Amino acid sequence: MRDLSRRHLSRILFVLLVVGVVAASLGVASNAIWTDSQDVDANVFSTGTIDISTNPTTALVTFSGMAPGDEVTNDITVTNAGSLELRYAVTSDTTEDTLAAQLDLTIKTGVTTCTNVGFGVDGTIIYGPGNLGSTTGTDVIGDPTQGDDTGDRTLAASGDEDLCLNVELPSATGNSFQGLTTTATFAFAAEQTANNP
Repeated sequence: MRDLSRRHLSRILFVLLVVGVVAASLGVASNAIWTDSQDVDANVFSTGTIDISTNPTTALVTFSGMAPGDEVTNDITVTNAGSLELRYAVTSDTTEDTLAAQLDLTIKTGVTTCTNVGFGVDGTIIYGPGNLGSTTGTDVIGDPTQGDDTGDRTLAASGDEDLCLNVELPSATGNSFQGLTTTATFAFAAEQTANNP
């Protein structure tokens, strides 16, 4: 009799448990859930540019058959055609060191008339007088190493500036410099200023 009661009680508890689970699931299923959503679109990202160029791009300062005391002066426009501010540095690489070390290079900004005569009238010296360059490269404006270095020049987006270069063979240049030739290449290296200390 006791076994029968226990079995009966177990069945009743089992049935109650099943009914509870079914009722709970029916209750959940019968609840109405309202929902809504909102998309936030048009999240566009684009990258900026730095784009350095020069005018002229070749034969900036040249002089054939120089004699002691001769000089040549010319201007160059440096332009940032990009959409981000940049800073730039300039190095001068030469094909020969002896004459390059004898030639005096001076670079100025703010020269009103960039000629031999006008060069000494106004402007601010940013390099020189110093060597024209060297076969291992000479920093003539700033430093091409990444980061904000002493002497680096800054150009705003779509900005430009004029530099005036003067190269002189000093009057005291001796006979040992006769018949020498050197060719200089000015390399303009630019980098972004944003997030680049």
